[in-house]
Amino acid sequence: MAQANDACVSILRSRALQAFAGLAMAMAALAPGAASAQGYPDTSRILKFSVPSGAGSTVDLLARAFERALPAVTNIKAIVENKPGADAVIGVQAFLQTPADGYNALFVSSSFVAVSPAILPNLPYDPLTDLQPIASISRAGLVMNLGTSTTFRTMREFVAAAKAQPGKYTCATASTTQTLACEFLQASAGVKLLVVPYRTTAAAMLAVSTGEADSIFVDPGSAMAQWSSGRVRGVVSTTPERQAALPDMPTTKEEGYPDFQMIAWFAIFAKAGTPPEAAAGLREIMRKAAQRPEVQSVLKTFVHEPTDLSVADLAKLNRDEIAALKKLIKDNNITFSR
Repeated sequence: MAQANDACVSILRSRALQAFAGLAMAMAALAPGAASAQGYPDTSRILKFSVPSGAGSTVDLLARAFERALPAVTNIKAIVENKPGADAVIGVQAFLQTPADGYNALFVSSSFVAVSPAILPNLPYDPLTDLQPIASISRAGLVMNLGTSTTFRTMREFVAAAKAQPGKYTCATASTTQTLACEFLQASAGVKLLVVPYRTTAAAMLAVSTGEADSIFVDPGSAMAQWSSGRVRGVVSTTPERQAALPDMPTTKEEGYPDFQMIAWFAIFAKAGTPPEAAAGLREIMRKAAQRPEVQSVLKTFVHEPTDLSVADLAKLNRDEIAALKKLIKDNNITFSR
């Protein structure tokens, strides 16, 4: 009888353990991100590409190139959502409200995740803890652009005029990188400019093309259309050497300002806490899409150098850039008039 009772107890314990294990697995499956991490990607889902800048911006056009390339590498579909404003703060904050499930990707320039943390004292997000690196895309130097309403053909001519008439000439901005470039020029050249903010880079470029503003610093991709129209001219590159695709454009070093160098980079991030399997799957999809002609042709047109950093190296780049920019601002006594 005792042996029978022991056998019954053993069976009941076994069944209880099996039931508990099943319940634990069910609860784990309901945990945030767990379902999406298993068997990623789920082709019934849609990838959302969040762009915290306006339509027609370089980041926007890169995201749309990835959207076009996606069908060749995966059966999952993507949509692009733009939320510009407040130096990309609005768009990044909106992204941080999305699930960390691998189906939400944030397309950024270094302006959003490196320059903003260096120059905005009350930034409501920390890219080093709130975001998770997925893949790098490219890098590019900035170009100083002047509207054809001005008579200046070089950076030197513009600087000379700005020195002669402090506060007369304007520098348009729509991002923290552009703001930093305007302030860096003032500090480097000893001039006083009026820094004028715009909601989007497209609006700022339009202002320069119509003569409402005099100058702007953007990556080549943001200026191509205006160069083609003949109403804006690029006069100097902030790269250490002349860019191969822009052989006739001098560098800031050649114009007498060797320390005035700025490189923008572009990448894809997820929300921190994205499950490892989903993050790895998203990275694989994005890296494959980056090799497609739809993306490569855009990079070539924009005079961007493709990059393919590891996740660790992208995280390090972000950390190092924030520290370097803070030092740059301190060493050059740069203040921000915005």
